[in-house]
This record gives sequence, C-alpha cells and structure tokens, in this order.
Amino acid sequence: MSLEQLKSWTDKVEAGLKAAGNSKVVIPTVFTAAPAVLKEFGKTEYAKRLEKCGVITSYICPLMYMNNPLCKKMPVITSSNKLRTYTSAKYLSDDEILVAITKGGK
Repeated sequence: MSLEQLKSWTDKVEAGLKAAGNSKVVIPTVFTAAPAVLKEFGKTEYAKRLEKCGVITSYICPLMYMNNPLCKKMPVITSSNKLRTYTSAKYLSDDEILVAITKGGK
C-alpha cells in the first residue's frame, strides 16, 4: 500500500467499524507496505488510529508469505489481483473487504 492508501483505509475502517457498532476489526487484518512507507506512516496520527482499530501493518511481501504451504490452510482475502493469481487468496473488491473486516457476518 502507499502512504495515501494507508491513510484512506484508516478513515474507511474507522467509519465501517462505527457503522457496524464495532471497535476493532472482526477478522485478523494485515495491511502491507514498503518499509519506508510504514516508517512515514508511523509518523502520522493515522498509525495509532489504525492500530486502535486492530489492524496490523507489515513490510513482509504477502506474495512471499503466502508461498508457505501452511498458508493454504488459512482463508485469506485480498484486493490484489496479483496475490489472488499466484496464491490461494480469494479476491474481493475493496468495498467487500471493508464489510468483511468491519462487520463480518452480522
């Protein structure tokens, strides 16, 4: 993710959680970005806000992580067509992912 995407998603996650009546994401959620992006993100107010929502940030490339055969046992959703193509992750639109992580099956 880019710095602007991380900021935008922070706003979306907060709004989605509020609308669903939740304070934290309802499924484990990891947003990934380059180390330099995460360093800059950490300097903003958004980093604490996203952490408060229960979202983890990581610099680990999800494609490399998902190459582990054990990952096939865990359901993973993504809005990355590349990740969906080369791994067992299921593709969902950004809007679908937002509902899944903030509202779940409610």
